[in-house]
Amino acid sequence: MTQIPPKKLTLRAFKIENYTLTEPNSGILNLLQQVLTEDSTAAQRRMLLNVDNPDTELLANFGWQKNNSYMFGMMLRVIPAENGGIMKDELFDQHMITMAQVDAGKPTQSQYKDHFYFATNDSYLVTNLSGNTNIGRLQTYLNWLLEAVRGERLFQLTELTKLPKGVELSKIKEIQFVSGGTTVAAKTEEASISTKLSDVASSILESLIGNDTENLAKLRDNQLVEARLVIKLKKRPKEMVKEEFQRVMGAMATNITNDSGIVVCTSDGNRYTGEAIKVKKTVTVDCVSPNRIVEEQLKQEMELFLNEVKAQQNE
Repeated sequence: MTQIPPKKLTLRAFKIENYTLTEPNSGILNLLQQVLTEDSTAAQRRMLLNVDNPDTELLANFGWQKNNSYMFGMMLRVIPAENGGIMKDELFDQHMITMAQVDAGKPTQSQYKDHFYFATNDSYLVTNLSGNTNIGRLQTYLNWLLEAVRGERLFQLTELTKLPKGVELSKIKEIQFVSGGTTVAAKTEEASISTKLSDVASSILESLIGNDTENLAKLRDNQLVEARLVIKLKKRPKEMVKEEFQRVMGAMATNITNDSGIVVCTSDGNRYTGEAIKVKKTVTVDCVSPNRIVEEQLKQEMELFLNEVKAQQNE
């Protein structure tokens, strides 16, 4: 019997922001218990992504652990069967395949697209959601799920960050954001501004090159120019406490899905990307089939990571 190799998964850690100073934590677990009752159905937990797009997000299954001290759950992305053609294995033995041979599902049928897992307590959330996917996907779903019980609160998940190994806070010189899909968001009292650094680079090129559209197109297509936003810390790092720096870094890193899109520079000339800054953990989980892991093992790994994150943040 062929042994199925285990899978390596990367776990990411997020802080559940608590905006109520009179409470010790976010209180999200209590609200989840109010909504996820024993008589609730999966259909009630399906969130439509858009009125013009029938794809849905779904908390497919979940469980309360350790006297309800944390929750472990699995999210599914579900799409209509008619949006994804069904291909029989024998089609791949043919020389060519036509669309007429691809079976279309019915509008009333659903198909699995992808899935991920998460575990949360009242203060932190960990997940194996792909690093190139913004955590806003899960944040939006949780706020939607809790809409009837959360009042005016909107839960926010902020990426947990750390100082690069061996780097002292006083050595941090500046933070850079590099183009390549990186989006910089800023809020003012008048408006909320969001722009892609690649768009900034393109705009500058147009100003420099003018009407030479052929060369401009070549520069864009070959990605020969990048934009770099440099943030100089107004308060010198040695005057900041560790928690304040991590809060600033977390707020900025949350929307950076590409680790190379954020760089911390130190006064001694070293540079550290998001890989060294974001709080992550690689775990190995056994599989029962090529695409199915041992969920209990992952749950325990996530529980351990939650405990480690809590201990690290309390240091």
